Amino acid sequence: MSAGWSPQVGLSRALFVLSDALDLVGVDDVLHGKRVAWLGRQLVGVLGEPEWQQDVHHASLVHDCGVSSTLLHSRLVEHVATVDGHSEVGARLLADFRPLAHLSEVVRHHHTPWAHLRDLDPRTAKLANLIFLADRVDVLQASAAPPDAASLRRLVNQRLLQPWAHLFAPDLVDAARQVLEDPQVVRALRSQARELLAEPERDGPCSLTPADARGLALLFAQTVDAKSAFTARHSNGVAALALHLADASGLSRGPREVLEIASLLHDLGKLRVPDEILEKPGALDARELATMRLHSSDSRLILDRIGGFEDIARLAGMHHELLDGSGYPDGLRGEEIPIEAQFITVADIFQALAQDRPYRKALAPKEILSILQAQVTTGRLDARLVSIIAMDVEFAWTLARVDEAPGSTPHRAVAGA
Repeated sequence: MSAGWSPQVGLSRALFVLSDALDLVGVDDVLHGKRVAWLGRQLVGVLGEPEWQQDVHHASLVHDCGVSSTLLHSRLVEHVATVDGHSEVGARLLADFRPLAHLSEVVRHHHTPWAHLRDLDPRTAKLANLIFLADRVDVLQASAAPPDAASLRRLVNQRLLQPWAHLFAPDLVDAARQVLEDPQVVRALRSQARELLAEPERDGPCSLTPADARGLALLFAQTVDAKSAFTARHSNGVAALALHLADASGLSRGPREVLEIASLLHDLGKLRVPDEILEKPGALDARELATMRLHSSDSRLILDRIGGFEDIARLAGMHHELLDGSGYPDGLRGEEIPIEAQFITVADIFQALAQDRPYRKALAPKEILSILQAQVTTGRLDARLVSIIAMDVEFAWTLARVDEAPGSTPHRAVAGA
């Protein structure tokens, strides 16, 4: 079923696109990771370390992968010398992703003062401190909106480099002052044209392998799930149950990797949803509901920009479509919804009901099954898929609440499904 699928994109491009999701966390402050990457590359140029370019680019794009809370994002913007756990979270995520594991310590220390980095490898220490400086410059300029290069230089010197110079390596402070002499810097940092901030592709002709694409999906899925204490492991559970439905039904027509990655990334757009909406203990009002419903379209828009992810984007964007046309965002009906998208929909509903949420406690397996069967009666869900769950609802419960990465739990075939 999975033969022949391969993403047609290198790591740099995939990270550039997926960092769109991290940019959504600030809601109004978009392109932060891309501007940090752009400024970081300018600093590397002044330092005369061209071989650092790619690592700076990659680490900058994902340096805030431990930040999924809009509240935490606002705290990071307000305080220059920030101490919190997001750097540790980001480091753990990168350590589990082979292509970026060597940058784990860079991300761990991207808010660590220079004087506290003496025990690190010198290159790692300098890269971490460089990203710290680029991050603070961008946060400052984004909040103050300097109109020209001279204003930006004054702003950065008065509010960052002079009072907080001790946070950074002396040669980085000198490099920042030199970079800020260039009028192009302020134009780039004020630009909303995301592609102007892209680094020329350095991955060469090699595309991501399916295994690395899956690893990248796991990294971002964990970022999404960390947004709320009520959604921990949600994406993993959805992926595990969706794969079980695909295996047990024999109905899937596409590559298994596509279904798994779409399941892992179906809620990518939720990074844009403010925390107070996700964690509201009562019913959402009309405005809040409209904001929440944007997440499926945002997931599709982001994923559609990655070469070879077109089917993944399509499936992820359909995970709230229902067979009777009452779903969103497009109100699709019946056969307009691919069976793979239906796997994700059923898995998403089951997993959400199996978790504590701010407005209710987790439901028992038989209670969830009753709700799914009622959805079949009203024509919203496929009876075949719900019947698979009914044949062993306790096993479905185990998959939905999986504590390991999807694929690690055996998927049981259901005879006669």
